[in-house]
Amino acid sequence: MNVMQAAASGLAATTLNGGLRSFGIDYSYRHNINEDWQIYGEALFEYFSSELRKSPIVRNNYETEVGIGFIYVY
Repeated sequence: MNVMQAAASGLAATTLNGGLRSFGIDYSYRHNINEDWQIYGEALFEYFSSELRKSPIVRNNYETEVGIGFIYVY
């Protein structure tokens, strides 16, 4: 968040230096159901660095995501 965005939101500005922002693991899976359809799944875990955790817009020390979808191939 830059200074103008921070002023508009009422939150403190965040200044990030170079270095490691986060580390995590991501697993993706795709399977052909038939010739036209695929199912797709994904799971993610990401742990934030101490510098990023100080940001007022970061609610947790980590982020998790799970998703599933279908893909039509023609």
